[in-house]
Amino acid sequence: MANPSQSSAATANDPNALLQTAIQTHQAGDLAQARSLYERVLTMAPRHPVALQMLAAVEYLDGNVVRADAYRDTALKSYQEAVEQYPDATPPRAGYVNLLLAAGEVREAEQHAARIGLDLNPYRHAIAEFNRRRRAAHDAGHPPICINTIPKSASESIWNRLADRLDMAQCHVSIGLFPNCMAVPFRVAELGAGGIVTKEHLAPTAFNVRTLVEAGVDRLVVHLRDPRQVALSWAHFVRDDVSATPLGPLWRDTCPPAEVLDGGFEGLLDWCVDHYIPLVVAFIRGWQAVNADGESGLSVLFTTFESFVADPEAYLARVLAFYGLDSSDTGAPPSEDVHLRTGRTEEWRSVLSTEQQRRARAGIGEDILETFGWPA
Repeated sequence: MANPSQSSAATANDPNALLQTAIQTHQAGDLAQARSLYERVLTMAPRHPVALQMLAAVEYLDGNVVRADAYRDTALKSYQEAVEQYPDATPPRAGYVNLLLAAGEVREAEQHAARIGLDLNPYRHAIAEFNRRRRAAHDAGHPPICINTIPKSASESIWNRLADRLDMAQCHVSIGLFPNCMAVPFRVAELGAGGIVTKEHLAPTAFNVRTLVEAGVDRLVVHLRDPRQVALSWAHFVRDDVSATPLGPLWRDTCPPAEVLDGGFEGLLDWCVDHYIPLVVAFIRGWQAVNADGESGLSVLFTTFESFVADPEAYLARVLAFYGLDSSDTGAPPSEDVHLRTGRTEEWRSVLSTEQQRRARAGIGEDILETFGWPA
């Protein structure tokens, strides 16, 4: 058996082992040490795509945008080279697609999607329980259920409640993050086979719609929340959680620049009002357009956080009815409620300034406020 010093030496000479140590250091919040370790990886493997993208994340968080962009672009080229060299290897292609989505290169990411053979990752339960639930739900004739949501809308709690009530398996079928969350055809085909309820942030793209429909997923719940409250909740979440995750800073659309993150909360709110609310509005309008398209093959049910808070049972009954399920035929076991910071519906009134409220309302549009019953 190797002694600790031998194991340490082996790690120091193995770029992949050293990379794992670097990522663990990064996750622990020691950015300076993580940067040093990533740089050491590159001395051994100069074009290691993961080390390059992780360095980009560190530099973004430190405010070194030009250097971060350079690392990210080199990582993209390195991933592309790996994909061309090993066309059937899932890890480099999945990493490449995820970084493309983070960089906003959605169309190029879509071109690689069909080759991503990502297995399903069970959520909340081990594989044995996942398989039991999936079989039970399939035998019960439950259709595939997809709850497609705006971030910070209690969707995790809704997902858990539906899964437990219907005894269905849970997993994700996408890659990427809001606003560029993309369906993975290999995984969506598994969803279409039945027994699974998934929770996603899928963008309203033609690719995502087509992928769902071709897999036999013909119904979709689009779950929303007042964009003003979403912006406020995101300001807390991106500051306390997303920016602290190793890959979070790579998502430039939703993770503010370093000077905003390091400044006061008022400035962070300003950024979220001006940058995050437009993403939420584009998501809403995009799915409204899909629903209005009689030839999309996808039926959409719009639901809101506010209706869930007001009457959870009525909310769940409406979703079940949309999927042709009778809520009286299912049990109602206790479920795990998560990511509910306050659960308030109009906290934004007391936190956003008058000017922020004015800009937010103008960005959302009176038609959206009226359609979903959000106060003017």
